[in-house]
Amino acid sequence: MSDGIIRGSDGDITYRTRPYVCGAVGEWDPETFRRLRESSPTGLQELHSGTTAVLWATGRVSTWAAGESRGFFWGDLAESAPPSSWTSVAEQRLAAGLELGRDNAVLHTDGLGLQDLYVRRHGGAVYFSVRIDPLLDIVDGGLRTDWTAWSSIAGVTAPLADTTPFLEIRRMQAATAWRAEPHRVEALTFEPGWLGCEPNGKVTPADAADIVASHVEGARRQAAITLSGGWDSRLLAILARRRRRLIAWTTSNDDGRDRDIDYAQRVARALRMKHRVFLPGADAWLDEHSAVRQRLNYQTTHHVWIMPLVRALHERQEEFLDGLAGDVLFKSLFVSQEVANAPSAEHQRRLLWNSLEQKRLQQRGLLAPGVAAAFEDRSRASLDDAVSRFAGHPAASTLGVLHTRTARAIGSSAQWLLAPEVNVRLPFVHPTVIAAALRVPLTAKIGGGFYRDMLHAANPAVAALPSTNDPVKPTGTRAQRRQANLPALTAMAQAIRGDQATLMLLAPDMRQALKDPDALALIGRSSAGLRTLQWASLLGEWRTRYASRLIDSGFDQG
Repeated sequence: MSDGIIRGSDGDITYRTRPYVCGAVGEWDPETFRRLRESSPTGLQELHSGTTAVLWATGRVSTWAAGESRGFFWGDLAESAPPSSWTSVAEQRLAAGLELGRDNAVLHTDGLGLQDLYVRRHGGAVYFSVRIDPLLDIVDGGLRTDWTAWSSIAGVTAPLADTTPFLEIRRMQAATAWRAEPHRVEALTFEPGWLGCEPNGKVTPADAADIVASHVEGARRQAAITLSGGWDSRLLAILARRRRRLIAWTTSNDDGRDRDIDYAQRVARALRMKHRVFLPGADAWLDEHSAVRQRLNYQTTHHVWIMPLVRALHERQEEFLDGLAGDVLFKSLFVSQEVANAPSAEHQRRLLWNSLEQKRLQQRGLLAPGVAAAFEDRSRASLDDAVSRFAGHPAASTLGVLHTRTARAIGSSAQWLLAPEVNVRLPFVHPTVIAAALRVPLTAKIGGGFYRDMLHAANPAVAALPSTNDPVKPTGTRAQRRQANLPALTAMAQAIRGDQATLMLLAPDMRQALKDPDALALIGRSSAGLRTLQWASLLGEWRTRYASRLIDSGFDQG
């Protein structure tokens, strides 16, 4: 079978541990689907073709059968008993898939929204792919920029709800599906069982650590971990090291301080782990940013810093442990007492957006008049769309973070940079771990007390080592960041100036600064300025890449 590589100028993806998948449900048209296949990676093989559904993939896809129904699923993030329905696959395996009944088919994503499953409606069918690009050319005609998605990328670093950079392409939200029957396609939703879990005060820090451990211990004997200076990877390293040898890898996170390297070295020594530090070159951001943007479908400004390391890991055979969502579940990341105690669900969502936004759109002088305010309005509405279903739940704000920033921005590193070349295990997002975390009162988790006690229960000596979570301000001079050196800033400026619609979103002074190396360097020294340049260059690069397909001329505030 072919290796299933998406060919590109850079940022090639090899589907080694997870397949590329595409298909359609409903009254699908053979010619339209042919165009989808031809835009997909090489090595596709037919798995199913019927009147209500078609499914192709580049590699092995798991199957299940129960009664008159059967199904396919891929990308599963959790282990469970054999599935018996599409909802059990979505909830218990956290997988996307296709269920086939006697005269119907159900296309579904996972219960947490971590699986990328993009859809485009055409005629009487819904066409789908795990990547955006193959869906762009299935029909003739131009494509439009989804400015709501780009507003959220600017504000909270990722699109929200079902939005993507293209208005014509949607991303299936958590716990949703499309059911196709003769002459009909309808949207479905379901409620994962963990949403029924409420705080009861019975889950102790030691209990929580043991529950996480039970899903770490299922990892392969040959395991590795990307070890940072934070708590998530530290807890996983403690738990994994109990029963197996473990190789830890650490790199510079490009914050100008590199405390991760120092703290990870101390943890590795205490746990007697092999520890390898990978130091990128000065031009690593410049060299890797386009590849990362392509791999992540131009949907976040995060993660460029880790790409040099993951390239080195792509040929490794170990299963890699990743601490995705640990801090959200057990430290209530982005949820303060003010957010938790908001007087209404609507007010809580406003405060949650503020927390996620971190003042990215509040420096109004960096963007053209009215743009930041218009972006904020669009992004807030998109957040409401994504998380309003959790209104009234005791952990509504934590669920909101999980379904927005975690699913759409942070999770893409494990899913699309390490994987699909490498096996990645995400113990914190197992359904039983999620359920346990939701049973812990928010008041116990906010501020980190509960999580610190989890670490102490697992290994007191390692828990006491310094961490980037410690409430201590870094000291000393901040070193030059790779993303803020002049070659990187110049590349950002070129990407912005290469697209007139992007350029006109910036304030006049910002537009002038793009031509002046000294002014550009000054902007790059401020967090707000650098964030604006990163977002605008992402947009400019995306619009330039797809210029021949885009039919809109730019952002209309009206």
